[in-house]
Amino acid sequence: MKIRKIDKNERIEILKGDLYAYSRWTNQDLPRSHLTAINPDDVLAAEIDGKIVAALQCFHFQQSVRGVIKSMGGIGGVWTYPEYRNRGCVKALMKSVFLEMRMQGICVSMLTPFKESFYESLGYTIANATNEITIPIASLSNYLKLPNQNNWSCDRFPATEVRDILSNFLYENLHSHTIRPHSHGLAITNFTYDQWWHLHRQKLCVVLKREHQPVALAIYGIDSSGNLSMSDRQIEISSIFWTDLTSRDRLFSFFASHRDQIHSLKMPVPLNANVHSWLNNAGKVQSSITEPWMVRIVDIVEALNGLPITCEPFTFAISDPQCSWNESIFRVDSDRGSLAVKRHNSDVQNMAIDFRATITGISALIYGTYTISELVHKQWITKLNPVTFKLLENAFTPCVIYNPFKF
Repeated sequence: MKIRKIDKNERIEILKGDLYAYSRWTNQDLPRSHLTAINPDDVLAAEIDGKIVAALQCFHFQQSVRGVIKSMGGIGGVWTYPEYRNRGCVKALMKSVFLEMRMQGICVSMLTPFKESFYESLGYTIANATNEITIPIASLSNYLKLPNQNNWSCDRFPATEVRDILSNFLYENLHSHTIRPHSHGLAITNFTYDQWWHLHRQKLCVVLKREHQPVALAIYGIDSSGNLSMSDRQIEISSIFWTDLTSRDRLFSFFASHRDQIHSLKMPVPLNANVHSWLNNAGKVQSSITEPWMVRIVDIVEALNGLPITCEPFTFAISDPQCSWNESIFRVDSDRGSLAVKRHNSDVQNMAIDFRATITGISALIYGTYTISELVHKQWITKLNPVTFKLLENAFTPCVIYNPFKF
C-alpha cells in the first residue's frame, strides 16, 4: 500500500470514490464544478497495485478552542471501496495525515465519524452534536415590531459571494470575544473559491450592519416553490451569528418578514441554548440532533499554549502511539492568565509527574468534552492525586462545542 498526494488529473478518481460512498451512483458525466470543488492539496490517497482504492481530505481551518484561535485540520471525504475494506487503508491514511498536519503547523483536528470506536482508537474523543430546531416562522413575529433606525442596514447576497465577508466577520468577533450564540469549537473555513462556490451555490446570505459595520449574518437556503403547500415551505439556515442581543433581534426580524411566504424555519443552535426564550408562542419545537463531532490534539504544545486559563503548575506524561512527537513529559505553567507549555525529553521514569494521560484523555481535557471524573473513570487519566484532580477540575471546565458548518 502506498499513501500519497494526488495530482490535478486524478481528481476524477477521488470524485468517483466519494460518489460511491456518499451519493447515488451514476455513470453520467458530472458537472465540472464537482471536480473543481476538490483541491488536490487537501487529498491523501491510498494506492494498491497502481489503483486509488481509498482517500480522505484534510481541510486547513482555524478553530476557536476555549476562545483562542488554533490551526485545525478538518477531516472529511473519507472513503474506501468495499473490496479493499478491512485492510488498514483508512488507518494508514490517518497516520499519514497526522504527520502532514504537524508539518503544516496544525495542532488540533475535528471530524464527523463514520464509526466512533474506530476514531477513538486513533486518539479522537467524542464531543457533542449540534441541535437543529424547526420553528413556526410566526413565533418570530414579535421581532417585526422593532422600530426603524437609520443606523441599521440589511444586505442580501448570493452566498457564493460572501466567503471573505464571513471569514473576516468571524475572525474579528472571535478576537474581540463578541461572537454569539457560542464560540467554542467554531471553525473558520479556508476553502478555495471553487470549493466555496460548490457548497453554497444554492444558498443566500443576509448581513445586518450597524453604522456600516457587520454585526450579524446568516447563510440560508429557501424553498417556497409554488408546487409546495404552505406547510412545506421552509427556510433552512446553515450558519447564523450575531454580536449582541440587538443584532440578534434584527436578524430574527429579517426572517420573520417571510411570514407570508414561508411556514417554518430550521436553524442550528448550541445544545445548551434555551430557544423558547427567543420565541413567542412557539409551543412544541421540533428538534433533531446531528451526528456528533470528534476532536483530537495533534500537537500538545501548540494546542495548550495560550489557552486563557489560570492555575498552579502541573506536569504530565502522554502516550500517543499515532503521533510519536507527543510521547513526552510536559510542564504547564500559567503566565498572566494564559498557559505556557514546556516539553521535557527526559526519561519518563526518572521524572516526577502529576498524572499520566492518553491522547484521547488530553484531547477531551482541552476541548472540555468530559468531566475530570469521567476521564479518571475511563482511565484516560491515571495516577491523579486529589490536589491535581481539583486543579484540573477548576481549570478545564466542560465546554459545549458549537460548529454549525458541516464538512
